[in-house]
Amino acid sequence: MDPRLRARRIAVSRRRGRHRLRYVLAVAGLAALCALALLVLHTSMFSAQHLKVRGTVHTPVATVLAVAGLAGHPPLVDVNPGLDSRRIEQLPWIANAIVERRWPDSVTVVVTERVPVATLPAEGGGVAVVDRSGRVLERETQAPAGTVALLVAAKAGPPGSVLPVGATGALDVARSLPGSLLSRVRVVSSEPGGGVNLGLAGGQQVVLGSPSKLDEKFEALESLLAANVLTGPASVDLTVPDQPIVTAGSPG
Repeated sequence: MDPRLRARRIAVSRRRGRHRLRYVLAVAGLAALCALALLVLHTSMFSAQHLKVRGTVHTPVATVLAVAGLAGHPPLVDVNPGLDSRRIEQLPWIANAIVERRWPDSVTVVVTERVPVATLPAEGGGVAVVDRSGRVLERETQAPAGTVALLVAAKAGPPGSVLPVGATGALDVARSLPGSLLSRVRVVSSEPGGGVNLGLAGGQQVVLGSPSKLDEKFEALESLLAANVLTGPASVDLTVPDQPIVTAGSPG
């Protein structure tokens, strides 16, 4: 082989070797830098040291932090806002949760709690408090203000569960009650055929029939109450809202 050609081949081979070496060294250096950065991000300097929870009333802050995995002040790089939000929303009272990381060492959690709408008897005593979706929020010794009692065949499960289908009709009525009637209604009861009745504070019984045309039925009931038609024990059938049938003297 021509010595010049041989020398050229050797030079090309050496250049390729140097290129490969520089590439390997660059990759190794980058990997080392990434490992160092990851190590630094897992030091206390970048851990979730400052934790804020806003919007809680019925849910303890400590519970929110524990469920989200923040109670132990984890490295901020390990905090997963989406996953943590979904975990918090599994708590009975929480309707929505937003988790925000703020570098270098802060996490803020903003929650929106559910609004109680109705109650029903709980096993072992007391009442189960539910929101408009039928989610059981908690068990209390007495009904919170602004709620109505449901009298249904279905039973409430533990906090965080949802009422069975058998309570849907009565719950639809309870969550649709206008403010003007909320203070007058004590009980919303479901009937075997799917009808719904109201028990008023004055002892009156209101037959609504199916939970449809509720706006019209509520308007008719408001008119009867404003006209003092329902005084003392009485019953009114609003199955056909524009043709109410009032029976005075009926037991409440």
